[in-house]
Amino acid sequence: MSRPFFPLTKAARFLSGRPPLIWLIAHGGLLLALGLSLFCCGPVRINTALMDILPPASGLRSAAAADAVLGERNSRQVVILAGSAGFAEAKAGAEALYAALAGDPARPELSPDFESLSLRVDAAYMSRLRQYLYDYRFMLLDAETVAALENGGAAALAAEALAEIYGAFTLAPLDTLDGDPFLLASRQAKRMLSSGAFSGGGLSLKDEVLAAGYEGVWYVMIRGVLSPAGAALTNKKGGVRTIYAAANRITENKPGLRFYYSGVPFHSYESSSGAQREISIISTVSLIAVLLIFLCVFRSPTPVLASLAAIGCSILTALGAALLFFREVHVLSFVFGTTLIGTCVDYSIHYFIYRRGMENASGAEVRSRIFHGIAMSFISTAVCFTALLCAPFAILKQFAVFSLAGLSSSFLSVMCIYPLVWNGKGRRHKIRPSLRRCAPLPARRGKLFRVTLLAAMPLVCLALLWVNRDRIRVENRLGDLYAMPEHLAESERLNAQALNYGFSGWYFIVSGADPESALQNEEALRSALDNEIARGNLGSYMAASVFIPSQKTQRQSYAAAGKLLPLAAAQFANIGFPPESAEAYCREFAAGEDRYALPGGNDFQAELAANLWIGAAGGAYYSCVLPLHAKDEAPFRAIADEREQVFFVNKARDTGAELDRLTKIMLVLFPVSLGLIAAAARRRYSWGKTLRLCAVPLLLSLAVLAVLFCLNIPLGFFAVVGLLLVFGLGLDYMFYSIEAEHKEAGRRLTALAIGLSFITTALSFGALALSGFAPVHIFGVTVFTGLCAAYISAMLVTARVDSENQRNSGSADAPE
Repeated sequence: MSRPFFPLTKAARFLSGRPPLIWLIAHGGLLLALGLSLFCCGPVRINTALMDILPPASGLRSAAAADAVLGERNSRQVVILAGSAGFAEAKAGAEALYAALAGDPARPELSPDFESLSLRVDAAYMSRLRQYLYDYRFMLLDAETVAALENGGAAALAAEALAEIYGAFTLAPLDTLDGDPFLLASRQAKRMLSSGAFSGGGLSLKDEVLAAGYEGVWYVMIRGVLSPAGAALTNKKGGVRTIYAAANRITENKPGLRFYYSGVPFHSYESSSGAQREISIISTVSLIAVLLIFLCVFRSPTPVLASLAAIGCSILTALGAALLFFREVHVLSFVFGTTLIGTCVDYSIHYFIYRRGMENASGAEVRSRIFHGIAMSFISTAVCFTALLCAPFAILKQFAVFSLAGLSSSFLSVMCIYPLVWNGKGRRHKIRPSLRRCAPLPARRGKLFRVTLLAAMPLVCLALLWVNRDRIRVENRLGDLYAMPEHLAESERLNAQALNYGFSGWYFIVSGADPESALQNEEALRSALDNEIARGNLGSYMAASVFIPSQKTQRQSYAAAGKLLPLAAAQFANIGFPPESAEAYCREFAAGEDRYALPGGNDFQAELAANLWIGAAGGAYYSCVLPLHAKDEAPFRAIADEREQVFFVNKARDTGAELDRLTKIMLVLFPVSLGLIAAAARRRYSWGKTLRLCAVPLLLSLAVLAVLFCLNIPLGFFAVVGLLLVFGLGLDYMFYSIEAEHKEAGRRLTALAIGLSFITTALSFGALALSGFAPVHIFGVTVFTGLCAAYISAMLVTARVDSENQRNSGSADAPE
């Protein structure tokens, strides 16, 4: 006999007092709070950014905000190569695709799917670059030129400029000689154009486009940045779909032309669209099967419609709660949360099973029969999700709040609304006699069978774990979660070979209290990287300070350029200019003493370092440095470790390590949650029942681990999330069984409700194991295995409880 648990007793009395009012206060209060927050705190939103799914690397510390800005920016960049045997055909294909994506050239704005799109490096752009370098020619001298001037090399530089001016094949612009007789702007133009900022290592400027020839094929590059709406995972008509559709139309009648794609948006589209397609098919088939089972058991559409209404209300309540607390909900939290709220149908199943099985019982009587079982189930599940609030990951916190609110809504709907709407009046469809006599297999077999099976389960699981002990690991590898489609793998390979950027996925984030200190710190980092180039560990790098140096470096450049002033008169005379030109040159030099190039100082300066200068984020300023053709990350991590303001980032490795850390934190939360649930259970049950209850999570955890490691699936983030779900479900089965009535009818009704709950839930979640999308597949395998183990374990462990109850009740069993 269960002992009174006074908090539950008081809750039952409270709910039976004014149930509609309680339901309205809970749901209406949340709605009112959300409305007030919209008025006071601004709008809410659904976050669909791909990179926000991943947790920030703990090693970034204060630079996490800057990395998030950089990740969001890079996650929308696309590169498209038009490839053909002839350059003219490749260029024509690129122009056709550019025209299709950019829309009407007469229209000033791009398609809403794109923020920017570029094909040509036209004369106007080169003119802007030359004008920029001319305007800041005294401030932008490279280190080699500064060193030469400081060491008395002014005359040699003047002679070199004269040789180029009078050379037969000079490429220097001669229309600015009246202000730049030493060709300082021309020297910096050559340096920048060879730095890799305007092309890939294998690309060159050809006929106003960036092109490369590789293995007998010409490739012409289009670069673009999708808008946030165009890159959104939930956008049915996003930028990637637009690109694919336009490219397919162009290549229909041009068999020699092909397009190759590179960039995060293409991989996001392929993975999300494939997963959505699979999940839609699986969910539809599972839903139809569940509906047929409901109709077969209840022989009425009422339970189906009621369950759907309760779940719909739960989803809206959960979404409102998450938006109220976080102001935004990531689409992944919404998807997983919606899936978990599907377990709330268990509450409806128990109500309708008892309503149909208890003759002439009112809704209040049905509620009193099932209240303690559902309440204890709700408490155990709530404890599991509350533990997730301790995890240092925003999406887990959103997931926890979303699920807690949804579970609470379903609990209140079943306890407060169902007894009023379905109060035993009107025509009743009784449960089929054959179904009412159904009982789990363990309950119909002898004690020896149950004890043998119960002992065999952990032994088999431990044996499987021992056999697969080499596969036991906690690991999250991003590469294992996404299998790249063949056509994208080929595109990425060709992009890497043709462009020859040499970008390995590693990069530095450099911080500073202001833009000047950030640029100075970056220049100190560049000095260390130059040493690595000399050692052969690095090919080159890209950095914002290459194009816009710090003011300190610009002042050094300016002072070095002053070494040329004594030679100005002779230089102008040698190129045929009057003496007044030298005087004007000296006046212009004096006027430019405090005229610095700044990141974001004007539109062109912002454009120059757009992919490298991050700017303000989290109270500081940041930039990004990209190592190119690096051989090993170890020396670069060491460089970052030696500098407080420099952070080395290997996104795949660091994110995997952070997911490993989160997974271990969640594993620690399991025994904590179990301890809290056991303490609550002990207030109501005896020690024997409490120990049996706690045994189920241990058995299902062993079963899940054994199956995962047999399939060579590491214990990762998605597996632990699935394990959390079945952890709560396994305890639900226990609570329902323990709280069953001592009479035969009560046990059979509970067994039928648990069996129906198990079948529908296992059917819904187990089907996800058929998905080819790795995260969904892992989640499905974990949940299905855990559900089976939890159901069997719960029935085995509670079979003794049923026998004891039957002996205690004796002949008091009432007929059905």
